[in-house]
Amino acid sequence: MSPDEREKVNRERIDRLGNGLTITTPQLESVIRKVLRLILLNRSRSSGRAGLMISGESGTGKTTAAKAAMKYVYVRYRNDLPDFEALNRIPIVYVEVPPGSTGKALAAQFARFLGLPLHTRDTLEYLLHLVSSALTEVGTRLVVVDEIHNLHRRNPGNSESVDVLKSLSNQIPATFVYSGINIHQGHLLTDERGRQIAGRFGLERLGSFGIANPSQMNMWKLLIESFEQQLGLFNHRPGDLKELARYLHDRTQGSIGSLSHLLLGAAQGLIFAGTPPDQELITKEVLDEISLDIAAEMTSEP
Repeated sequence: MSPDEREKVNRERIDRLGNGLTITTPQLESVIRKVLRLILLNRSRSSGRAGLMISGESGTGKTTAAKAAMKYVYVRYRNDLPDFEALNRIPIVYVEVPPGSTGKALAAQFARFLGLPLHTRDTLEYLLHLVSSALTEVGTRLVVVDEIHNLHRRNPGNSESVDVLKSLSNQIPATFVYSGINIHQGHLLTDERGRQIAGRFGLERLGSFGIANPSQMNMWKLLIESFEQQLGLFNHRPGDLKELARYLHDRTQGSIGSLSHLLLGAAQGLIFAGTPPDQELITKEVLDEISLDIAAEMTSEP
């Protein structure tokens, strides 16, 4: 390649890694299967539709799993209705619960995603009608509500926000997925509203990966190799990091989020530095230069 061609390829590789990689894990596959089953189950229900909660510690891949399910549902929807865009259909809606959420603020998040007009004088009742009508009209099949742990804390708007979600799930023929940090614990599921949620939603708990036995170690090595297959380095091959499996587990404490940060950061660093193609190889020395989140670094200290 000429210098300009090499620079262009390097920029493309860095950007690709910067967008993150989706690695197929048993947990991710379980989320996809459960979401697809719930969509099929809810098709014939006019009320009391079932949903799924994705819960776990930070860095366990909750949002990644939710987005993988969204992608899978999107592909299925596109196959079923190839001209859905011309028909103004929106198969999937994704919103995040804002900190200190109120019912009106959460309803407004849906309205913004759908591109609906908002005015400060709008009432909660009006917004609910606007959003539920729009979601029904555009044929939404899946609604993902992320960062729902923001409803954990007791504040005046939480109950109202939960009521908004309940109202929407009752009014529109879609499957709801909630994702957040340890949402299976705490206030969200304890009061009367919480018990109603628990009665309708299944739970998928995501956790860190262990290496306590040969089976777990093999799974961890396969996970590392899956990342290696997608790094796009010229001289790095899947399996090159198998001897560093324990080191990588110590650095990341089995968190797929931290592992992704570590390996993608190392790959980007090699590319950005203009490393010759035959030297694009991730080694322990390269990994030692990558800083992780505070939680992972503190836990891995001797």
